[in-house]
Amino acid sequence: MGAYLDRLNEQFDEIRVGIDELVNRAAEENRDVTDDEQKRVDRDRGRMDELTAAIEHYSGIEKTADRVTALRATTPGARPTASPRPPAEPEYDIAREFNGPGDYAVMLNRAWMHKDPAAAERLDRATAHQKTTDNPGIIPRPVLGPVIDLLAAGRPFVNSCSRRPLPAGAFDRPTITQHVAVGPQAVEKDLTASQVLTIGKIPVTAKTFAGHLNISRQDIKWTNPGILNIVFDDFAGQYALVTCDYASDAFVTSVTNPPIAIATADGPGVTAALYEAAAAAVEASTAMPDTLWVAPDVWAALGGMANANGVPAFPSLSVTGTGGNPLGMSLVVDAHFAAGTMIVGPSAYAEFYEDIDGLMQVGEPDVLGQLVGYAGFCAFVNVAPTAFTPLTLPAVVP
Repeated sequence: MGAYLDRLNEQFDEIRVGIDELVNRAAEENRDVTDDEQKRVDRDRGRMDELTAAIEHYSGIEKTADRVTALRATTPGARPTASPRPPAEPEYDIAREFNGPGDYAVMLNRAWMHKDPAAAERLDRATAHQKTTDNPGIIPRPVLGPVIDLLAAGRPFVNSCSRRPLPAGAFDRPTITQHVAVGPQAVEKDLTASQVLTIGKIPVTAKTFAGHLNISRQDIKWTNPGILNIVFDDFAGQYALVTCDYASDAFVTSVTNPPIAIATADGPGVTAALYEAAAAAVEASTAMPDTLWVAPDVWAALGGMANANGVPAFPSLSVTGTGGNPLGMSLVVDAHFAAGTMIVGPSAYAEFYEDIDGLMQVGEPDVLGQLVGYAGFCAFVNVAPTAFTPLTLPAVVP
């Protein structure tokens, strides 16, 4: 009973974890649950209700058995609840039981014709013992879900941008190229400063990211865990990785300021360079930088820096997470950046637009297939390239 209850509880936990992961992913992507995802949640909820009823039923049986066992233990002379297990029978060896074919024939005659109990006992020793190694073809190998997926589908850089819905496949971002003039009046009634306000535009074109797969109806019906849900989850993960890689590359390419070389690979050297880059951003855009974007190798170098007393130069960095706030700035570590990437600037000027179609599917009865796919549209634009400054760490001398 206990093993069966454990199996029911494991199935219940697997389904609950699957629903939690689906809903949490929708929350992380700042969107509503899709119709296909809702159908999956409703289907899994129905199975959870069935498992709940079964768990309640068999748990009640087990609790009743436990109560009876406890009552028997308090009653004098109560019968034992389980009979002692007989000792394991030694493995049968016909050479040990009979001296040869003649001896075996004599024992067979005595047992069958003369009903000799001693001969019958010796023949019983010849009974074959069936073991699991004799019939591996009928012993099932269970598949224990959920499926192991080592794909990290987070989008650190995209999540650090100013995110907006994609309005169209191509659009313009208006930007002021010349401001009005304001200045001191020389003398009373003299003309004040005057200058035309000019507004230009930054053209933005969205990119399409999509993929598809044709799955047989047999594969959909006979797989456990179901292949359809696994494929959908993998499409969403791959879309997240590819779009973050696109946005990261576009961001690095958009930065036009020359890099600032960090004089020494230590805390003072990095601090001085960060302040120099921050000052350049303020001079170019009057916006204070709030974010430092780095590749994993730069993050590792910053975390390993220490002062002369061995105290970490940037104590806010932690090896248990890729966050931190060196000099008060948010640290964004993204593996999509090339090695050595280190850029400082205001995150509000890095804009990411997105419109996700999500999961799509259509049946193909002529070949008993299900055509499934995933699609999304996104665009990245840096509205103030001069507000971002790259930095370069010196090569570490061994």
